[in-house]
Amino acid sequence: MAGSLASARLTPHHTGSTLVPPPVPKRQKSPRMLHTLRNPHQVSDEEDDSHKKGHRALLRKGKHAHHEGSRKKWREEIRPRERKRYEALWASNRGILLTDTRLMSPATSLSSDLDRDVSQCVANVVVREVWRRSRLPLDELAEIYDLVDRSRTGMLSRAEFVVGTWLVDQRLKGRKVPAKVTNSVWGSANGVTVKGPNGK
Repeated sequence: MAGSLASARLTPHHTGSTLVPPPVPKRQKSPRMLHTLRNPHQVSDEEDDSHKKGHRALLRKGKHAHHEGSRKKWREEIRPRERKRYEALWASNRGILLTDTRLMSPATSLSSDLDRDVSQCVANVVVREVWRRSRLPLDELAEIYDLVDRSRTGMLSRAEFVVGTWLVDQRLKGRKVPAKVTNSVWGSANGVTVKGPNGK
């Protein structure tokens, strides 16, 4: 009786030789960051365009950003503060080497119809030494001198010296030497403001 009960308990699938555990399901590798329940945000075409436009607008607002035609034009007049500084430089160099007009060569002597006080002028060699402090090329300084030397007497008057020194400063700021000095510049050298056709 006991033997039959023991044999009934040990069925073929419960024997020690055939007992195999059920396979363990493989765990799937989870990503490093778990996704939330919300769907990932998809950027629409309109939002993408607006973002790009906003980015371009920020770039244009930079310090060195320029629009074509929006750069400020060069001034065509000498400011009063600049003129006073140039006049002080003229006053400290006027009359040097020009005190005795009899020592001047015939080519540089004053003509009878030229009303010019030599003591109020700056000799060309003195002008050259003053302007050479700017370290501009000598050919550019000579070009500026030829622009402002209206009398061709080898010396510059107060207004001519002021305009020429102003042109040297403008060249140092990156402006090219103009082909002609405008009337507004000559007027501002004498403290006169020349208004344009629109009254500006």
